[in-house]
Amino acid sequence: MSEQEQLQPHIELVQTQVDFLLQSKLQSTETQLQQTQQELEKLQSELSRLQGKLHLFQSIITAMQTSKFWKLRTAWFKLKKILRISYPQEIVNLFAVEDNSTNALAFSSKLKSLLSSSQSEDNKSSVMPVHLESYKKEVSKMYLSTLKSFLYSRFILNLPYSQNPLVTVILILHNRAELTLQCLRSLCGNTSLPMEIVIIDNSSYDDTHLLLERIEGAKVICNKQNLHFLLAANQGAAVAKGKYILFLNNDAQLQPGSIDSAVKTIEMSDDIGAVGGRIILMDGYLQEAGSIVWQDGSCLGYGRGDSPFAPMYMYKRDVDYCSGAFLLTKRELFLQMGSFDTDYKPAYYEETDYCLRLWQMGKRVVYDPDAVILHYEFASSKSSDVAIQLQATHREIFIKKHSKYLQEHHLEYSSSLVLARNANKVSPRVLFLDDRVPHSYLGSGFPRAREILLALLELKYLVTFYPLDLCQELWDSVYQDIPKEVEVMINYGDSKLKDFLQERKGYYDIIIVSRPHNMRSFKSFLEKHPDWFLNTNIIYDAEAIFSIREVAQRRLNGEKVSNSELENLIHKELQLAQGANAIISVSDAERQQFCKYGFKKVYSLGHTVPLTATENSFEKRHNILFVGAIHDCSSPNADSVCWFVEKIFPQIQNMLGQDIKFLIVGSNSSEKIVNLANENIKVIGKVEDLTDYYNQSRIFVAPTRFAAGIPFKVHHAAAFGLPIVTTSLIESQVGWQDGVELLAADEPKNFAEKCVELYTNRHLWESIRRNALKRVQNECSKESFVLALKNILEKNVS
Repeated sequence: MSEQEQLQPHIELVQTQVDFLLQSKLQSTETQLQQTQQELEKLQSELSRLQGKLHLFQSIITAMQTSKFWKLRTAWFKLKKILRISYPQEIVNLFAVEDNSTNALAFSSKLKSLLSSSQSEDNKSSVMPVHLESYKKEVSKMYLSTLKSFLYSRFILNLPYSQNPLVTVILILHNRAELTLQCLRSLCGNTSLPMEIVIIDNSSYDDTHLLLERIEGAKVICNKQNLHFLLAANQGAAVAKGKYILFLNNDAQLQPGSIDSAVKTIEMSDDIGAVGGRIILMDGYLQEAGSIVWQDGSCLGYGRGDSPFAPMYMYKRDVDYCSGAFLLTKRELFLQMGSFDTDYKPAYYEETDYCLRLWQMGKRVVYDPDAVILHYEFASSKSSDVAIQLQATHREIFIKKHSKYLQEHHLEYSSSLVLARNANKVSPRVLFLDDRVPHSYLGSGFPRAREILLALLELKYLVTFYPLDLCQELWDSVYQDIPKEVEVMINYGDSKLKDFLQERKGYYDIIIVSRPHNMRSFKSFLEKHPDWFLNTNIIYDAEAIFSIREVAQRRLNGEKVSNSELENLIHKELQLAQGANAIISVSDAERQQFCKYGFKKVYSLGHTVPLTATENSFEKRHNILFVGAIHDCSSPNADSVCWFVEKIFPQIQNMLGQDIKFLIVGSNSSEKIVNLANENIKVIGKVEDLTDYYNQSRIFVAPTRFAAGIPFKVHHAAAFGLPIVTTSLIESQVGWQDGVELLAADEPKNFAEKCVELYTNRHLWESIRRNALKRVQNECSKESFVLALKNILEKNVS
């Protein structure tokens, strides 16, 4: 018997055991897979539900932001007054909910029904504007019903409390228990910051005492007589333990995240003395987005009566003062300054006086649009007439105390409003025109536009960014990587640019226009209305010379384009810069093109890239990476990816094996690119943090065949420490040398060979990586970028 025959029974036994183990493992895995699948279905169901809610909320917000309702309000009130139109019964009925247990559901149902019926006729919105006072009466009825139900229940309202609070919230009460309950509820769960609540009850005689018996966690002080707001506020501050004190009206409801945002703002800088928020009235209109003090001592809540979501109210800025309805300040500073000045008792002008005293001691007052309250207004006054009379009396006191300082303020003219809204009267003002809000993930020159915005802020300019394309964005998306200090005029677009420029004529010291088509639009206004720009310096940021890219693309597609035609196209494009005080190009090569055609003030400004070299060694890395935004199938990035996949990657696979993968990362709108995906080609899409991809990949490719400007993605990859193979076009644009800081080739075979050489040669890989990192550090530092922009602007501000 042969040796194989002797071993055969043992082999069969082992095979049987292996089969049994595999079968058991398979059954176990299938069971786990089934459980996982069930869990996944539950999660997907929950995700669909939440996405539905998100879509609903987004639709509501978008409708509010774009509605003509806001614009028609003033005209409606005038017409209503003339015609003596009565309050619509449908609106009254909306709030007539008796059973508190179903308040929210009934309110929501009625609101939905009303809004649906209001839009049924001819598919046009006919929502009736609601008069504020009438609305407040109906809201009060609903809140009184809620208070009644709460007091009849056995519930205790547990308020947030910490023995070591960061924030002390000070509430001053005088009656209106129904509003106080809503305010206290809004404080519950509003922040995770350690907090205490100090309540000063100014001898209320309604149900306030019953309400206070049903709360826990607050420090309550009951005054035997009504000390009114000012003295009671000082009383609360004296017992506060928090680093910060927040004065909050009891007729205000905090919106989620407001305290967190205000604290984050005040901690941004030591010179910030107080922070106020966006105050929305009960009818949904704005009460104020920061306030203005005029030269005559009168005051104005900026934006009152307007949409609270309009762009001019959604950015952070220094203001003269913020209302005491929501005012965060440092406790030690408040006490050091003697608290609110008692000359203004019982109330009104005390917060205005306090904020002006802050400014005079070198402290700033900042408006934070993300700190939001819904405000009833005048809840503690016997009537709004009484409050207005108090304001007039205290204005005279205020003028006497601050007469010299007020001389620096603006006169009360409507034309002064845009100037007066910002307390910073020194910094130059800049308007920046470009296609879209410059998010980093968009590529196509937008990362550089974002860098310019950041540099302008660092140089202490006041910045307005105006996107000319109408791309619908929610505010959270707008400011995800744009500083809140930038005013972003979304939803205005090219069609409203003329009105915008006319309304703000003479306001901007500098206007920066990016890209040729935007300069073409702007130039028409510059030529027709030169009086709008008499004291304004116009800077054309060419971003790139697009004619060069256009001709390169046409030639790649087989079209014959002569050099003379190319020169004519370049000349025509560059003539757009006529009338500009200065021109910015992205590279020295493009700067020379402008100089060639006789332009004098031409400057080069590249971009800035932070060094973030990834740590993985050569051996721990695998695969080939491309990062870039692809907006359509005809874009340079789409062409380069398709060319690489079709002509180059198969050759690399033949030389390195079929296991190697090509990763395509970045926002993508091209179905053609999506269809390239297979086992070895991964179309990843937009990624928030690219670090892992740069850390795991071995080489980066930029197979660009036509482009203009300067390639951000190449500097970006080099900054992450990933060696690059590219074309001679990109090599010339960045000014680097083949074999030193990168490898370059134009023919598919040569490009593939360069990729393989860099992929397999550790010594070459480390040398390219090291040299490229040095070039990025020398050429793309933030310091050199900011300094270059500073020099350009200073040379061209008259």
